[in-house]
Amino acid sequence: MRGVRIDLSLVFLLVFLCLNIAIWTIYRGTQAHWINVPPAPPSAYARGMGLGDSQFAYRSYGLMLQNLGDSGGVTRPLQDYNYDTLSRWFLLQDRLDPNSSYIPYLASYYFGAVQTPESLRPLIAYLAEVGKREDGKNWKWLAQAVYLAHYRLADYDLALEHAQSLASLKSNELPAWARNMDSIMLNVKGEKEAAYQIMLQTLQSEREHMKPEEILFMIDYICKQILDESQAAEQSFCSETQDQ
Repeated sequence: MRGVRIDLSLVFLLVFLCLNIAIWTIYRGTQAHWINVPPAPPSAYARGMGLGDSQFAYRSYGLMLQNLGDSGGVTRPLQDYNYDTLSRWFLLQDRLDPNSSYIPYLASYYFGAVQTPESLRPLIAYLAEVGKREDGKNWKWLAQAVYLAHYRLADYDLALEHAQSLASLKSNELPAWARNMDSIMLNVKGEKEAAYQIMLQTLQSEREHMKPEEILFMIDYICKQILDESQAAEQSFCSETQDQ
């Protein structure tokens, strides 16, 4: 009986080995199928990934988004991603943790590198929404939305819209160039008179509350970027800065 048991064991082993070889032969060329960005879950269920812990869920989703498309030994180009669905994940992450910069950085400097500029529209909308918060702490993401709209998407009206939102933020952290982003965008669009008037009025009304470097930045931009040489020569403040 013992010999029979040994023979049966060998039979089972051989059958198992043959099945493994057959399965390997059939599926050895099979790779993971790219189903694109999965739908974001409703906000009410998003914390389930972290068993009720928002921070754990935030980090888990963040790692998933960062490595999405890089599986099965294949790396998917950013242009293959569905950016509408991707932006919903970004907004979901913002609701889980509105103070973290991880996802805005990921959106701006990773996904923002996509070589199909039209894909950037939902991403720009996300950055603008995050950057418009009243406390003004996220102003740099609104500035990034302006940059992407202007230099990557070449949508100057959209860039101006977000630049006006940036300039209107009530924050002491805004540097001079951000406070005057609407004027800069108007100048880029060729509306030099409008840009000049806005900057000049700001300089006249807010000068006593501005830092010296901010004043010099505005005067330098007006004299060298908006006005031509003959126009700048007629402005006394232009000659004053040249003497400094």
